Amino acid sequence: MTFDYKDQNWVGRYQTMGSTAEKAFLEQYPHAHRLGIDRPDFPVARLPVFYRQAPDFLLADGAYEVMGVSSRAKEPTLKVKFEKLDNLRLWDTFGDCYLWVWDSYRKRSTCERVSVWSLLLEREGTVDRFPDNQKPYWSLPIELFPENSG
Repeated sequence: MTFDYKDQNWVGRYQTMGSTAEKAFLEQYPHAHRLGIDRPDFPVARLPVFYRQAPDFLLADGAYEVMGVSSRAKEPTLKVKFEKLDNLRLWDTFGDCYLWVWDSYRKRSTCERVSVWSLLLEREGTVDRFPDNQKPYWSLPIELFPENSG
């Protein structure tokens, strides 16, 4: 029996978390340098958030956080933890930082500076909490994504 990603337990989600989106990113940017942590063999919960939430990749024009969403979902939305967005804004102060979002159903990406996503999330997004740990996140419906597709 297989479950939708959202219905899997934490262990099941963690094993594939971001894999589809990161694979699509690397197909588009095969020379991207891995910057962020990629499921190491040690617990990361006690690491400082700056390391734990580092953007996934580095290209010549900046750092890239890669996230996924599926437009075939009942209510397709991007979910960005407060902690992650705060940290990406910090990275953006050191140099350009981008959020590259992959729509796995339509096979297309949307990419924009973190500062643009941040304003959009605060203006158009809603705040919700993950049911398993009550951590807050911004939720942005896919139809409100920036028009800039990458």
